[in-house]
Amino acid sequence: MFFLFKNINLKIKWLVFLLVCILAIIICCTPKTNKNFEYVVNYISQPGISVEKGNVIWNLKDSLPSPFAKNDGTLIKKTDEWEARRNFLLKLMEEYVYGARPKMKLDSVITAAEYRDIQVAGNAITYSARLYYGNSRCFTIRLTRPEEKGNYPVIIRYESNESFRFPIESKCIGSNKYIIVALNHLTVAPDNGEVTEKYMNETKVLMAWAYAASLTVDYLETLDCVDSANITIAGMSRTGKAAICAGVYDKRFKIIVANNSGAAGASGFRNFGEKGTQAIDIVKHQPTWVSAKLLEYIDDANELPLDMHFARALIAPRVILTTEAANGADAIWAGPVSTFKMWKASDYAFNLYQKTENNLIHLRSGGHAQLDEDYQRMMMVVNHICYGERFDNATFRKFQDVEIEK
Repeated sequence: MFFLFKNINLKIKWLVFLLVCILAIIICCTPKTNKNFEYVVNYISQPGISVEKGNVIWNLKDSLPSPFAKNDGTLIKKTDEWEARRNFLLKLMEEYVYGARPKMKLDSVITAAEYRDIQVAGNAITYSARLYYGNSRCFTIRLTRPEEKGNYPVIIRYESNESFRFPIESKCIGSNKYIIVALNHLTVAPDNGEVTEKYMNETKVLMAWAYAASLTVDYLETLDCVDSANITIAGMSRTGKAAICAGVYDKRFKIIVANNSGAAGASGFRNFGEKGTQAIDIVKHQPTWVSAKLLEYIDDANELPLDMHFARALIAPRVILTTEAANGADAIWAGPVSTFKMWKASDYAFNLYQKTENNLIHLRSGGHAQLDEDYQRMMMVVNHICYGERFDNATFRKFQDVEIEK
């Protein structure tokens, strides 16, 4: 039909029309891929990784994928090489584990009146605050500080029970050493149930809780009483997972403490033959917490091109302490063997900075809870980092002589 037109302008218009049609067909027929898949493609050239039916597969199932491997299979040797890789690994963790990192800012803060909190200590001053972000949504925190003016390190701990006080709180405040912040994570997003527009719905729950901790630091940095160079983030079980996520994405957290955090926390999605662990089944049991991408590997977690040692390595060279239980059904559910594997596999990153003493782990007997022993271990590390108090870190660099029930 093109040749039937004698007018040159009609021929040009017809030719343009044909080209537009061809382009539209190509676009429509091209398979749509995840916008983050390009990051994965940049990574799969290392030995052991392939793409099968659009999924990235780890083929060397008897070993863990390495975040340190280069295209030729050798390992990175310098910290600047590791730092150059960080952005890609952060994106990879978003896609496979945590969901997209929000980009919202802290809009405003409304504080309640301060009061003397004798429940904690004679010198304790407490107040609550609402932190507003994104279209008038908010979450709540409780801040307790020593009455005496000073510049205090901060321990942020997730807690939804407004009346609960942490066992360490009285000593931390009474000795004029720390500010304690309780972040109510359930006002950020529910741990079970629908994550509606009332909550931080832009991502998965663990990432939402982690991002709220970062917004909390934004607020703390405006306070004269805060030593913002020494901020600890701590959590237990599900909030231990969030504490690790917070430490991965925000370098302002100098110390990360996770107690019995389990799968998507200190423990991985592989179970290493340990029966009764949650591992990758977390994506079925708690689909709002983690990326749906994990469902593609539900039949064989050993094909995952990453695991939670990636997260722990990304915290290097800062300090991470994970405290773990060894006995009881709940303890096994959290996967202590997998936790040990993740800790050991992440050590290479700390070695790069000559900071292996900052990659800490402690195993104790008992079930899935945060015991006084766990708090004591945490404060040994925090006091050492913030105040230079001496402690023997050798016992934090291995699993203690506690038998793990399998």
